[in-house]
Amino acid sequence: MIIRQAAERVVLVRPGPGLVSAAVVAGLDVWVVSDPGPRPPDARLPAELPPQRLLRVDFEDPDALRALLTDTVAEHGIGQVLYLSSDLERGLGSGAAAAAEEVLRELSDSRGKPARGLPDALTIRRILNESRTSAVRAEEARSITEACSLAEEFPLPVVIKSADKSGCWWTVPVHDRPALARWAEQAVTARHSAPYLVEELLTGAKFRVETLTVDGMHLVADIAPEGTAAPLHDAEQAGIRATVRALLDLAGYESGTTRTDVLVSARGSRIAAATEPDRERRGTGRSRATVTSGIERGTDR
Repeated sequence: MIIRQAAERVVLVRPGPGLVSAAVVAGLDVWVVSDPGPRPPDARLPAELPPQRLLRVDFEDPDALRALLTDTVAEHGIGQVLYLSSDLERGLGSGAAAAAEEVLRELSDSRGKPARGLPDALTIRRILNESRTSAVRAEEARSITEACSLAEEFPLPVVIKSADKSGCWWTVPVHDRPALARWAEQAVTARHSAPYLVEELLTGAKFRVETLTVDGMHLVADIAPEGTAAPLHDAEQAGIRATVRALLDLAGYESGTTRTDVLVSARGSRIAAATEPDRERRGTGRSRATVTSGIERGTDR
């Protein structure tokens, strides 16, 4: 989530160490708002951050948080106040995290219209395939019947993405013919509409990448392994960062937070999906996985 004014000076609210390091390396002028107590050893802030830039506040007190942020922005001419919802939730009770996020949203809403969001799942796949950035075999169908035919021709297993009547895109892994029949029935019941996107089911080690974008500058805050994925070498992490940043550049993404699922295999880093968790949290998101997604080890879903 972004609060705009000028550009280079930023406040990071309760950030993880990855986001602070990314902001410092990017050359941003950083202030950090953190909890009153000492940070654990694995969450130490980089030495480049001057001690006076570390501001303490009780996140259980929304009024104190609001006052600190308002005063800091005014005193130092801060251009952006940045946070990741996942960082707010980590170690805080749900009530305190929700109250803190509400304060940040109030400040954001008072500073102009929201930034342009990520495009839908269909457009993201077109962008990636046309640019050859993260090419995945994918075909568009104009009907449920055509989608089923394409899925069998791929052959199975595949992933099918489609939008419901509210415009929310759903991602469903389909492993066999019975699952394909269930998808078709559910798509009719939920009134999903064309186009339907049929994709190959990616395999490999899965990583969830959290990124925060400031005026077109993409800060990779975290690359987290999922399932049985082993930690990555530096070169592999660099490949993931490059792939995710390329997508955000190609999509013209200027500000906000994104979560990207990336599969790493012998074919390199490939993107399975990209969403904006903060927009989804506010009920404006347009992409989600099925509740019973059938996630398997070594697959992209």
